[in-house]
Amino acid sequence: MVPHQRLMLTEHFNGAIESLLLLPKKNIKTTTLAELGLFALMTCDDADIPIVATSRDQATLLLDEAIGFVRRTPGLDRHIDVKRGYRELRARHEAGGRLRVLASDVDTADGITPWPLALVDELHRARSAELYAVLRAGLEARGAQMIAISTAGTSLTSPLGVMRRAAYRLPILEHDGKHRRAATEDGSYVMHEWALDPDDDPDDIRTVKLANPAPWHTLQALARRHDSPSMTPWTWRRFACNLWQATADPWLPAGAWEAIARPGMVIPARAPAWLAVFRHRETVSALTAIAHDPRRRGGWAAWSESLRPETGPVPLGDVEEAVRRAAVRFDLKAVVFDPQQFGRSAEILADEGIFMVPMPNTNARMAPASDELYQAIVGGDLVHDDDPALAASVAAGVIARTERGWRLTARGADGDVELLMALVMALDAASSGLERPRGKRAIAV
Repeated sequence: MVPHQRLMLTEHFNGAIESLLLLPKKNIKTTTLAELGLFALMTCDDADIPIVATSRDQATLLLDEAIGFVRRTPGLDRHIDVKRGYRELRARHEAGGRLRVLASDVDTADGITPWPLALVDELHRARSAELYAVLRAGLEARGAQMIAISTAGTSLTSPLGVMRRAAYRLPILEHDGKHRRAATEDGSYVMHEWALDPDDDPDDIRTVKLANPAPWHTLQALARRHDSPSMTPWTWRRFACNLWQATADPWLPAGAWEAIARPGMVIPARAPAWLAVFRHRETVSALTAIAHDPRRRGGWAAWSESLRPETGPVPLGDVEEAVRRAAVRFDLKAVVFDPQQFGRSAEILADEGIFMVPMPNTNARMAPASDELYQAIVGGDLVHDDDPALAASVAAGVIARTERGWRLTARGADGDVELLMALVMALDAASSGLERPRGKRAIAV
Protein backbone atom coordinates (compact mmCIF):
# COMPACT_ATOMS: atom_id res chain seq x y z
CA MET A 1 0.00 0.00 0.00
CA VAL A 2 1.46 3.36 -1.02
CA PRO A 3 1.28 6.19 1.56
CA HIS A 4 -1.61 8.13 0.06
CA GLN A 5 -3.73 4.95 -0.10
CA ARG A 6 -3.32 4.58 3.65
CA LEU A 7 -4.30 8.22 4.09
CA MET A 8 -7.38 7.82 1.88
CA LEU A 9 -8.64 4.71 3.62
CA THR A 10 -7.90 5.38 7.30
CA GLU A 11 -11.35 6.86 7.98
CA HIS A 12 -13.02 4.10 6.01
CA PHE A 13 -11.49 1.42 8.21
CA ASN A 14 -12.36 3.54 11.24
CA GLY A 15 -16.04 3.38 10.24
CA ALA A 16 -16.74 6.38 7.97
CA ILE A 17 -20.06 5.83 6.22
CA GLU A 18 -19.16 7.97 3.18
CA SER A 19 -15.71 8.68 1.73
CA LEU A 20 -15.14 10.95 -1.28
CA LEU A 21 -11.69 10.73 -2.90
CA LEU A 22 -10.72 13.36 -5.48
CA LEU A 23 -7.38 12.96 -7.23
CA PRO A 24 -5.81 13.62 -10.64
CA LYS A 25 -5.71 10.82 -13.19
CA LYS A 26 -3.44 7.80 -12.65
CA ASN A 27 -3.18 8.05 -8.87
CA ILE A 28 -4.64 4.52 -8.34
CA LYS A 29 -8.18 5.60 -7.47
CA THR A 30 -9.79 2.76 -9.42
CA THR A 31 -7.15 0.24 -8.32
CA THR A 32 -7.74 1.17 -4.68
CA LEU A 33 -11.47 0.55 -4.98
CA ALA A 34 -10.86 -2.76 -6.78
CA GLU A 35 -8.57 -3.92 -3.96
CA LEU A 36 -11.05 -2.79 -1.34
CA GLY A 37 -13.92 -4.57 -3.09
CA LEU A 38 -11.97 -7.83 -3.24
CA PHE A 39 -10.98 -7.54 0.42
CA ALA A 40 -14.63 -7.07 1.44
CA LEU A 41 -15.76 -9.94 -0.80
CA MET A 42 -13.25 -12.29 0.79
CA THR A 43 -13.81 -11.29 4.41
CA CYS A 44 -17.56 -10.55 4.72
CA ASP A 45 -20.36 -13.10 4.71
CA ASP A 46 -23.22 -12.55 2.23
CA ALA A 47 -21.43 -9.60 0.63
CA ASP A 48 -23.38 -7.65 -1.99
CA ILE A 49 -21.01 -4.97 -3.28
CA PRO A 50 -22.33 -2.84 -6.16
CA ILE A 51 -20.00 -0.99 -8.53
CA VAL A 52 -21.79 2.07 -9.86
CA ALA A 53 -20.87 4.59 -12.55
CA THR A 54 -22.81 6.64 -15.08
CA SER A 55 -22.37 3.86 -17.65
CA ARG A 56 -21.94 0.10 -17.49
CA ASP A 57 -18.71 0.42 -19.49
CA GLN A 58 -17.18 2.77 -16.91
CA ALA A 59 -18.24 0.55 -14.00
CA THR A 60 -16.83 -2.48 -15.81
CA LEU A 61 -13.37 -0.85 -15.84
CA LEU A 62 -13.30 -1.15 -12.05
CA LEU A 63 -14.53 -4.73 -12.23
CA ASP A 64 -11.79 -5.51 -14.76
CA GLU A 65 -9.20 -4.20 -12.29
CA ALA A 66 -10.54 -6.64 -9.69
CA ILE A 67 -10.56 -9.49 -12.23
CA GLY A 68 -6.92 -8.69 -13.02
CA PHE A 69 -5.99 -9.09 -9.37
CA VAL A 70 -7.74 -12.47 -9.25
CA ARG A 71 -5.91 -13.73 -12.32
CA ARG A 72 -2.50 -12.42 -11.30
CA THR A 73 -2.61 -13.59 -7.67
CA PRO A 74 -1.65 -17.28 -7.32
CA GLY A 75 -4.43 -19.28 -5.71
CA LEU A 76 -6.96 -16.47 -5.52
CA ASP A 77 -9.03 -18.00 -8.30
CA ARG A 78 -9.73 -20.92 -5.96
CA HIS A 79 -11.69 -18.55 -3.74
CA ILE A 80 -13.33 -16.25 -6.31
CA ASP A 81 -15.25 -17.08 -9.47
CA VAL A 82 -15.09 -14.66 -12.39
CA LYS A 83 -18.52 -14.32 -14.00
CA ARG A 84 -17.70 -11.87 -16.78
CA GLY A 85 -20.95 -12.52 -18.63
CA TYR A 86 -22.84 -11.48 -15.50
CA ARG A 87 -20.36 -8.65 -14.82
CA GLU A 88 -19.61 -9.89 -11.34
CA LEU A 89 -17.22 -11.79 -9.09
CA ARG A 90 -18.57 -14.40 -6.68
CA ALA A 91 -16.99 -15.64 -3.46
CA ARG A 92 -16.69 -19.41 -3.17
CA HIS A 93 -16.74 -19.56 0.64
CA GLU A 94 -19.79 -21.02 2.31
CA ALA A 95 -21.55 -17.72 3.05
CA GLY A 96 -21.04 -16.56 -0.54
CA GLY A 97 -21.19 -13.00 -1.79
CA ARG A 98 -20.73 -11.00 -4.96
CA LEU A 99 -18.99 -7.90 -6.33
CA ARG A 100 -21.04 -6.72 -9.30
CA VAL A 101 -21.57 -3.97 -11.83
CA LEU A 102 -24.90 -2.27 -11.23
CA ALA A 103 -26.87 -0.68 -14.07
CA SER A 104 -26.56 3.08 -13.96
CA ASP A 105 -30.26 3.95 -13.67
CA VAL A 106 -32.11 4.77 -10.47
CA ASP A 107 -34.85 2.18 -10.98
CA THR A 108 -32.31 -0.65 -10.92
CA ALA A 109 -30.59 0.67 -7.79
CA ASP A 110 -33.84 1.26 -5.90
CA GLY A 111 -34.16 -1.38 -3.21
CA ILE A 112 -30.46 -2.34 -3.29
CA THR A 113 -29.02 -2.87 0.20
CA PRO A 114 -25.22 -2.82 -0.20
CA TRP A 115 -23.12 -4.89 2.16
CA PRO A 116 -20.52 -4.15 3.41
CA LEU A 117 -19.89 -1.32 0.96
CA ALA A 118 -20.83 0.36 -2.31
CA LEU A 119 -18.24 1.60 -4.82
CA VAL A 120 -18.91 4.66 -7.01
CA ASP A 121 -16.55 5.42 -9.91
CA GLU A 122 -16.01 8.74 -11.77
CA LEU A 123 -18.64 10.70 -9.86
CA HIS A 124 -17.90 13.83 -11.92
CA ARG A 125 -19.83 12.28 -14.82
CA ALA A 126 -23.09 11.99 -12.83
CA ARG A 127 -25.77 14.35 -14.14
CA SER A 128 -28.16 13.68 -11.28
CA ALA A 129 -27.63 13.17 -7.55
CA GLU A 130 -30.55 10.74 -7.43
CA LEU A 131 -28.62 7.50 -7.94
CA TYR A 132 -26.07 8.43 -5.28
CA ALA A 133 -28.90 9.32 -2.90
CA VAL A 134 -30.61 5.97 -3.47
CA LEU A 135 -27.40 4.10 -2.65
CA ARG A 136 -26.76 6.30 0.39
CA ALA A 137 -30.23 5.52 1.73
CA GLY A 138 -29.54 1.80 1.43
CA LEU A 139 -26.39 1.95 3.58
CA GLU A 140 -28.16 2.40 6.90
CA ALA A 141 -30.12 -0.87 6.79
CA ARG A 142 -27.05 -3.04 7.40
CA GLY A 143 -24.46 -0.50 8.48
CA ALA A 144 -22.68 -0.49 5.13
CA GLN A 145 -20.20 2.07 3.80
CA MET A 146 -19.69 3.84 0.49
CA ILE A 147 -16.60 5.16 -1.27
CA ALA A 148 -16.78 7.44 -4.32
CA ILE A 149 -13.82 8.43 -6.49
CA SER A 150 -13.42 11.09 -9.15
CA THR A 151 -11.22 13.62 -10.86
CA ALA A 152 -12.24 17.25 -11.10
CA GLY A 153 -15.37 17.91 -13.17
CA THR A 154 -16.43 20.61 -15.57
CA SER A 155 -19.26 22.25 -13.63
CA LEU A 156 -19.31 23.37 -10.01
CA THR A 157 -23.12 23.11 -10.14
CA SER A 158 -22.98 19.38 -10.99
CA PRO A 159 -23.85 16.82 -8.28
CA LEU A 160 -20.16 16.34 -7.52
CA GLY A 161 -19.54 20.09 -7.52
CA VAL A 162 -22.37 20.65 -5.05
CA MET A 163 -21.15 17.81 -2.82
CA ARG A 164 -17.60 19.17 -2.86
CA ARG A 165 -18.74 22.68 -1.89
CA ALA A 166 -20.77 21.24 0.97
CA ALA A 167 -17.74 19.26 2.17
CA TYR A 168 -15.66 22.43 2.33
CA ARG A 169 -18.21 23.86 4.78
CA LEU A 170 -17.81 20.95 7.22
CA PRO A 171 -16.45 21.74 10.70
CA ILE A 172 -13.15 19.94 10.08
CA LEU A 173 -11.06 21.25 7.18
CA GLU A 174 -7.32 20.59 7.10
CA HIS A 175 -4.65 21.49 4.54
CA ASP A 176 -1.28 19.84 3.97
CA GLY A 177 0.42 21.10 0.85
CA LYS A 178 -2.01 20.37 -1.97
CA HIS A 179 -3.94 17.79 0.06
CA ARG A 180 -7.16 18.79 1.84
CA ARG A 181 -9.22 16.76 4.25
CA ALA A 182 -12.78 17.72 5.14
CA ALA A 183 -14.83 15.72 7.64
CA THR A 184 -17.80 15.77 9.95
CA GLU A 185 -17.14 15.89 13.67
CA ASP A 186 -18.40 12.33 14.15
CA GLY A 187 -16.24 11.02 11.30
CA SER A 188 -19.17 9.62 9.33
CA TYR A 189 -18.27 11.64 6.23
CA VAL A 190 -14.81 12.46 4.90
CA MET A 191 -13.44 13.99 1.71
CA HIS A 192 -9.81 13.81 0.60
CA GLU A 193 -8.75 16.01 -2.30
CA TRP A 194 -5.39 16.46 -3.95
CA ALA A 195 -5.49 19.50 -6.26
CA LEU A 196 -3.79 22.75 -7.13
CA ASP A 197 -5.34 25.96 -5.87
CA PRO A 198 -6.91 28.11 -8.61
CA ASP A 199 -4.14 30.74 -8.33
CA ASP A 200 -1.29 28.18 -8.51
CA ASP A 201 0.91 28.03 -11.60
CA PRO A 202 -0.09 24.82 -13.46
CA ASP A 203 3.22 24.92 -15.35
CA ASP A 204 5.24 24.67 -12.13
CA ILE A 205 6.05 20.95 -12.11
CA ARG A 206 7.11 20.91 -8.46
CA THR A 207 3.72 22.33 -7.45
CA VAL A 208 1.89 19.85 -9.70
CA LYS A 209 3.80 16.99 -8.07
CA LEU A 210 2.25 17.95 -4.70
CA ALA A 211 -1.18 17.16 -6.18
CA ASN A 212 -0.01 13.79 -7.57
CA PRO A 213 0.94 11.65 -4.56
CA ALA A 214 1.55 8.37 -6.43
CA PRO A 215 5.32 7.66 -6.38
CA TRP A 216 5.52 7.03 -10.13
CA HIS A 217 4.60 10.66 -10.77
CA THR A 218 8.19 11.87 -10.57
CA LEU A 219 9.21 15.38 -11.57
CA GLN A 220 10.76 13.93 -14.73
CA ALA A 221 7.65 11.92 -15.64
CA LEU A 222 5.34 14.89 -15.06
CA ALA A 223 7.60 17.15 -17.12
CA ARG A 224 7.51 14.69 -20.03
CA ARG A 225 3.68 14.64 -19.92
CA HIS A 226 3.54 18.42 -19.68
CA ASP A 227 5.88 18.94 -22.64
CA SER A 228 4.38 16.28 -24.91
CA PRO A 229 3.01 17.67 -28.20
CA SER A 230 -0.19 15.70 -27.55
CA MET A 231 -0.88 17.49 -24.25
CA THR A 232 -3.34 20.37 -24.26
CA PRO A 233 -3.59 23.04 -21.54
CA TRP A 234 -7.17 22.01 -20.68
CA THR A 235 -6.22 18.33 -20.30
CA TRP A 236 -3.17 19.18 -18.19
CA ARG A 237 -5.05 21.49 -15.83
CA ARG A 238 -7.92 19.10 -15.27
CA PHE A 239 -6.34 15.64 -15.31
CA ALA A 240 -2.84 16.43 -13.95
CA CYS A 241 -3.66 19.38 -11.67
CA ASN A 242 -7.22 18.32 -10.69
CA LEU A 243 -8.52 21.81 -11.43
CA TRP A 244 -12.15 22.25 -12.42
CA GLN A 245 -12.39 23.36 -16.05
CA ALA A 246 -15.57 24.66 -17.64
CA THR A 247 -14.81 23.69 -21.24
CA ALA A 248 -12.31 21.63 -23.16
CA ASP A 249 -10.04 22.86 -25.90
CA PRO A 250 -12.53 23.40 -28.74
CA TRP A 251 -12.44 21.15 -31.78
CA LEU A 252 -13.87 23.95 -33.93
CA PRO A 253 -12.46 27.45 -34.52
CA ALA A 254 -14.10 30.10 -32.36
CA GLY A 255 -17.38 31.28 -33.88
CA ALA A 256 -17.48 28.63 -36.63
CA TRP A 257 -20.71 26.99 -35.41
CA GLU A 258 -22.38 30.34 -34.75
CA ALA A 259 -21.45 31.54 -38.26
CA ILE A 260 -23.61 28.87 -39.92
CA ALA A 261 -26.64 29.41 -37.65
CA ARG A 262 -29.90 30.32 -39.39
CA PRO A 263 -32.39 31.04 -36.56
CA GLY A 264 -35.92 30.24 -37.63
CA MET A 265 -34.76 28.07 -40.52
CA VAL A 266 -37.39 25.56 -41.63
CA ILE A 267 -36.43 22.52 -43.64
CA PRO A 268 -39.01 22.03 -46.42
CA ALA A 269 -41.51 19.22 -45.86
CA ARG A 270 -40.48 15.95 -47.49
CA ALA A 271 -36.98 17.24 -48.21
CA PRO A 272 -34.53 14.43 -49.05
CA ALA A 273 -32.80 13.52 -45.76
CA TRP A 274 -30.40 11.06 -44.15
CA LEU A 275 -30.93 10.21 -40.49
CA ALA A 276 -28.53 8.88 -37.83
CA VAL A 277 -29.32 7.27 -34.48
CA PHE A 278 -26.70 7.37 -31.74
CA ARG A 279 -26.91 5.85 -28.24
CA HIS A 280 -23.81 6.23 -26.08
CA ARG A 281 -25.51 5.97 -22.71
CA GLU A 282 -28.74 4.14 -22.05
CA THR A 283 -30.19 7.34 -20.61
CA VAL A 284 -29.81 9.45 -23.77
CA SER A 285 -30.56 8.71 -27.41
CA ALA A 286 -30.12 11.17 -30.24
CA LEU A 287 -31.37 11.50 -33.79
CA THR A 288 -29.84 13.93 -36.27
CA ALA A 289 -30.87 14.36 -39.88
CA ILE A 290 -28.99 16.01 -42.72
CA ALA A 291 -31.44 17.31 -45.30
CA HIS A 292 -30.64 18.39 -48.82
CA ASP A 293 -31.81 21.83 -49.95
CA PRO A 294 -30.70 22.61 -53.52
CA ARG A 295 -31.57 26.28 -53.01
CA ARG A 296 -28.59 26.72 -50.71
CA ARG A 297 -24.85 26.77 -51.19
CA GLY A 298 -23.55 23.35 -50.12
CA GLY A 299 -27.12 22.18 -49.81
CA TRP A 300 -26.95 20.64 -46.31
CA ALA A 301 -29.17 21.57 -43.38
CA ALA A 302 -29.13 19.95 -39.91
CA TRP A 303 -32.13 18.85 -37.83
CA SER A 304 -31.92 17.05 -34.49
CA GLU A 305 -33.95 15.50 -31.68
CA SER A 306 -32.74 14.30 -28.27
CA LEU A 307 -34.63 11.70 -26.24
CA ARG A 308 -34.06 11.80 -22.49
CA PRO A 309 -36.58 10.62 -19.88
CA GLU A 310 -36.53 12.07 -16.37
CA THR A 311 -35.31 8.76 -14.95
CA GLY A 312 -34.11 5.46 -16.32
CA PRO A 313 -33.03 4.45 -19.81
CA VAL A 314 -34.67 5.57 -23.03
CA PRO A 315 -37.01 2.79 -24.20
CA LEU A 316 -35.93 1.53 -27.59
CA GLY A 317 -39.56 1.70 -28.66
CA ASP A 318 -39.46 5.48 -28.16
CA VAL A 319 -36.40 5.72 -30.41
CA GLU A 320 -38.08 3.59 -33.05
CA GLU A 321 -41.14 5.85 -32.93
CA ALA A 322 -38.94 8.92 -33.36
CA VAL A 323 -37.45 7.37 -36.51
CA ARG A 324 -40.96 6.74 -37.83
CA ARG A 325 -41.88 10.41 -37.22
CA ALA A 326 -38.77 11.48 -39.13
CA ALA A 327 -39.78 9.18 -42.00
CA VAL A 328 -43.08 11.05 -42.23
CA ARG A 329 -41.46 14.48 -42.00
CA PHE A 330 -38.68 13.85 -44.54
CA ASP A 331 -38.14 11.93 -47.73
CA LEU A 332 -35.92 9.61 -45.74
CA LYS A 333 -33.26 8.04 -47.94
CA ALA A 334 -31.44 6.05 -45.25
CA VAL A 335 -30.99 5.71 -41.51
CA VAL A 336 -27.50 4.90 -40.22
CA PHE A 337 -27.01 3.32 -36.80
CA ASP A 338 -24.45 1.60 -34.59
CA PRO A 339 -25.32 -2.13 -34.85
CA GLN A 340 -24.20 -2.76 -31.25
CA GLN A 341 -26.70 -0.23 -29.89
CA PHE A 342 -29.65 -0.41 -32.25
CA GLY A 343 -29.46 -3.72 -34.12
CA ARG A 344 -32.79 -5.29 -33.14
CA SER A 345 -34.68 -2.02 -33.57
CA ALA A 346 -33.13 -1.66 -37.02
CA GLU A 347 -34.57 -5.04 -38.01
CA ILE A 348 -38.02 -3.93 -36.86
CA LEU A 349 -37.85 -0.66 -38.81
CA ALA A 350 -36.45 -2.39 -41.88
CA ASP A 351 -39.46 -4.69 -41.88
CA GLU A 352 -41.56 -1.53 -42.15
CA GLY A 353 -39.67 -0.45 -45.26
CA ILE A 354 -37.21 2.07 -43.77
CA PHE A 355 -33.74 1.66 -45.27
CA MET A 356 -31.42 0.93 -42.32
CA VAL A 357 -27.63 0.93 -42.77
CA PRO A 358 -25.23 -0.12 -39.98
CA MET A 359 -22.35 2.27 -39.33
CA PRO A 360 -20.00 0.84 -36.70
CA ASN A 361 -18.42 3.44 -34.46
CA THR A 362 -14.90 2.53 -35.60
CA ASN A 363 -11.90 4.76 -36.19
CA ALA A 364 -11.89 3.78 -39.87
CA ARG A 365 -15.41 5.18 -40.32
CA MET A 366 -15.47 8.01 -37.80
CA ALA A 367 -12.10 9.64 -38.54
CA PRO A 368 -12.88 10.67 -42.14
CA ALA A 369 -16.51 11.39 -41.19
CA SER A 370 -15.37 13.74 -38.39
CA ASP A 371 -13.05 15.62 -40.75
CA GLU A 372 -15.86 15.85 -43.30
CA LEU A 373 -18.12 17.50 -40.72
CA TYR A 374 -15.35 19.91 -39.73
CA GLN A 375 -14.85 20.95 -43.37
CA ALA A 376 -18.59 21.37 -43.92
CA ILE A 377 -18.88 23.67 -40.90
CA VAL A 378 -15.84 25.87 -41.48
CA GLY A 379 -16.58 25.95 -45.21
CA GLY A 380 -20.20 27.02 -44.73
CA ASP A 381 -21.62 23.98 -46.54
CA LEU A 382 -23.88 23.14 -43.60
CA VAL A 383 -26.45 25.31 -41.79
CA HIS A 384 -28.55 24.76 -38.68
CA ASP A 385 -31.49 26.41 -36.94
CA ASP A 386 -29.50 27.41 -33.82
CA ASP A 387 -31.08 24.72 -31.63
CA PRO A 388 -29.52 25.12 -28.13
CA ALA A 389 -29.29 21.35 -27.50
CA LEU A 390 -27.39 20.74 -30.72
CA ALA A 391 -25.13 23.74 -30.03
CA ALA A 392 -24.32 22.39 -26.55
CA SER A 393 -23.56 18.98 -28.00
CA VAL A 394 -21.22 20.45 -30.62
CA ALA A 395 -19.47 22.49 -27.91
CA ALA A 396 -18.96 19.34 -25.79
CA GLY A 397 -17.16 17.49 -28.60
CA VAL A 398 -14.00 15.60 -27.63
CA ILE A 399 -11.18 14.66 -30.02
CA ALA A 400 -9.33 11.34 -30.00
CA ARG A 401 -6.09 10.75 -31.91
CA THR A 402 -6.13 7.44 -33.78
CA GLU A 403 -4.08 5.57 -36.34
CA ARG A 404 -6.61 6.84 -38.90
CA GLY A 405 -6.22 10.47 -37.84
CA TRP A 406 -8.25 12.57 -35.42
CA ARG A 407 -11.91 11.81 -34.77
CA LEU A 408 -14.76 12.96 -32.58
CA THR A 409 -15.57 10.52 -29.80
CA ALA A 410 -18.10 10.05 -27.02
CA ARG A 411 -15.49 8.55 -24.71
CA GLY A 412 -14.28 10.96 -22.05
CA ALA A 413 -16.90 13.58 -22.85
CA ASP A 414 -18.67 15.18 -19.90
CA GLY A 415 -21.35 16.89 -21.96
CA ASP A 416 -24.13 15.31 -24.01
CA VAL A 417 -22.32 14.57 -27.27
CA GLU A 418 -24.93 12.20 -28.68
CA LEU A 419 -26.42 14.79 -31.06
CA LEU A 420 -22.96 15.68 -32.34
CA MET A 421 -22.01 12.04 -32.92
CA ALA A 422 -25.26 11.49 -34.81
CA LEU A 423 -24.46 14.60 -36.86
CA VAL A 424 -21.12 13.07 -37.88
CA MET A 425 -22.85 9.88 -38.98
CA ALA A 426 -25.72 11.60 -40.78
CA LEU A 427 -23.46 13.86 -42.85
CA ASP A 428 -21.34 10.86 -43.82
CA ALA A 429 -24.46 9.07 -45.05
CA ALA A 430 -25.74 12.14 -46.90
CA SER A 431 -22.48 12.93 -48.67
CA SER A 432 -22.19 9.28 -49.68
CA GLY A 433 -25.64 9.43 -51.24
CA LEU A 434 -26.88 6.33 -49.43
CA GLU A 435 -30.18 5.16 -50.84
CA ARG A 436 -31.99 1.86 -51.00
CA PRO A 437 -31.13 0.08 -54.27
CA ARG A 438 -34.07 -1.10 -56.29
CA GLY A 439 -35.15 -4.61 -55.43
CA LYS A 440 -33.02 -4.75 -52.30
CA ARG A 441 -34.19 -5.54 -48.78
CA ALA A 442 -34.67 -2.54 -46.51
CA ILE A 443 -31.59 -3.23 -44.42
CA ALA A 444 -27.93 -3.30 -45.39
CA VAL A 445 -25.72 -5.72 -43.48
